[in-house]
Amino acid sequence: MHVVTDGKDRWIGEGKIATGKGYVDPEKPPEWATIFEAKFLDQLQKIKRGPQAINYKDVGTIISLTGLGKGWRVAEGGSGSGYMTAWLAHIGCRVYSYDIRKDHLALAKDNLKRLGLKVTFKNKSIFELTEKKLDLVLYDVPNPWDGVDAAWKSLKTGGYFVSYVPTTNQVKRWLSSTREFSEHRVVTSTTLDWKTDPLTFRPKSKTLAHTAFVCVARKLS
Repeated sequence: MHVVTDGKDRWIGEGKIATGKGYVDPEKPPEWATIFEAKFLDQLQKIKRGPQAINYKDVGTIISLTGLGKGWRVAEGGSGSGYMTAWLAHIGCRVYSYDIRKDHLALAKDNLKRLGLKVTFKNKSIFELTEKKLDLVLYDVPNPWDGVDAAWKSLKTGGYFVSYVPTTNQVKRWLSSTREFSEHRVVTSTTLDWKTDPLTFRPKSKTLAHTAFVCVARKLS
């Protein structure tokens, strides 16, 4: 996958790339074009979309609240379109991705293959976890409280349990069901993008406000 740019706009693709100035062959670029290999963020923009994904600002929150990194063993459910899965694999985690829906799993598999990332996919409920001594269990499902026991049994001591839910009712039920865990945190984040024109430098009119609550707890006993 390559990026074609005229220094201002950019276009991403494989093979001959469609641009606002016609198709460009990366092997024989025109004089106006600069060509380079697509980086991870460029490639991520081109994955096929399906179910609602964990937002990028929340991806950063999850990483910073848990210290996720290379070598971590992580189980996630569900796979969705593979957006969070891709981030986990990209930073060097060993990922086990669960989803009960075959169509979601197929989409995530295809996207991760296109990104060149290796993940173990399982067409079953995340509540049927079989892996043990995991560093992190991540639930992006509407009923995470139903899988608290499964998360506890699969996590190593010191491991993190993260749930991603949109409503306060879900958060309260999750908190009530995770009393065996410690170091609870519930975090939301807001991203405010600014216009980058020096003459009109101000916040953009549209603000990405609430997406979901990032709920984190830790197995300490």
